[in-house]
Amino acid sequence: MTFDQSSWQLHNSRVYNIAGDLHLTEQSGPREFADAVTRVQADLGALDYVPESERAALDGELALVVEEATAEGDAAPDAMVGRLTRVAGRLRALRGATTAAVELGNSVDSLAQWAGHHF
Repeated sequence: MTFDQSSWQLHNSRVYNIAGDLHLTEQSGPREFADAVTRVQADLGALDYVPESERAALDGELALVVEEATAEGDAAPDAMVGRLTRVAGRLRALRGATTAAVELGNSVDSLAQWAGHHF
């Protein structure tokens, strides 16, 4: 899938392309962010060659990010960014990682960047 924003009228804005067709902007809030993380969790579930123990660990990390993002009060962006960065690295380091795992890792990195800038 191509992410083409050439016709978009953006003025001093950033757009984060998450998982191909899901985008976050500076105006996105915690709920949209949590929805993007949930989407990544679903995509992780579709990677059938990932060992169940690794999938469970990664899914658990992502679930904690969703919980932190949607909790009442102030979010802990450093904790979320750290979790997302670890998940991205683990996805790219999977033994026999396919393009899908690497792309999912890149999407998780985009989520980490968004959380770092907007929480």
